[in-house]
Amino acid sequence: MNITFDSNVWRIISSPEKFPNEPSIEVFKAIRKAIEDSKITPFLCETVFTLEAIKRKERKRFFSAYKASINSSVEEGENGELKLSFSMGPDKTAHPGNNSYLEAHLTDAIEIGFQIIKLPRFAGIVNPDIEAYYYQHSDLNSYHDKVHKVCREIEQKGAGISHIKELGERFNPQWVTGIKQAPESEEGNIAKAIAEWADGDSVACHIAVGGDYFCTRDTAKKAGDKSILSEDNLTWLKQEYNFHTISPEGLASKC
Repeated sequence: MNITFDSNVWRIISSPEKFPNEPSIEVFKAIRKAIEDSKITPFLCETVFTLEAIKRKERKRFFSAYKASINSSVEEGENGELKLSFSMGPDKTAHPGNNSYLEAHLTDAIEIGFQIIKLPRFAGIVNPDIEAYYYQHSDLNSYHDKVHKVCREIEQKGAGISHIKELGERFNPQWVTGIKQAPESEEGNIAKAIAEWADGDSVACHIAVGGDYFCTRDTAKKAGDKSILSEDNLTWLKQEYNFHTISPEGLASKC
């Protein structure tokens, strides 16, 4: 089974000994053993290490300061003509990278076979600490087409990245500038909106790689109406993409 693990479960599976107070620890150990026995191919979306890795209280500051990397060059062509070219991409120096806590769990995850699904956004945020662990797609072009299609549809549903865009546009037509201009009182809302963005991208990655189950402890009853994991959106995702969530307990019972 190809399983994408949410941020609230993968660390316990990877490092069960570091969670001595987890009441369902035997469930997570069973999942870990299924991974080690090659019954489960485990995936993570890179948003765990890009968007979610930025501390909640620092997200407004980070996104206010983040800028794409723009490079230019001038070459002399035939007949003395000058050729000017520009390129734009992510600023790989902007992200703080993995903290020691995250890095320790990632090391444990990689050792048992976890792979990270990359979600390329134009000039988007990257974490250079995870580049060696990206999943290598057999058909990268098809993956790109599918993941961006699903991302667009999630946004059209008012979920995923639409949360942070709508918040930013309350303060400026350019939502990124709006995040910078938002008052400090919006810090908590910005952190929550970025978490919703991460959830939407994780679901899109899972669908695009053809995952069987999205393993999470989140439930539709706890999710807001605009969450990608709300009851309405889960119904749409199941009908459109055969998307299924599963709890750790449910997954362990299938192993």
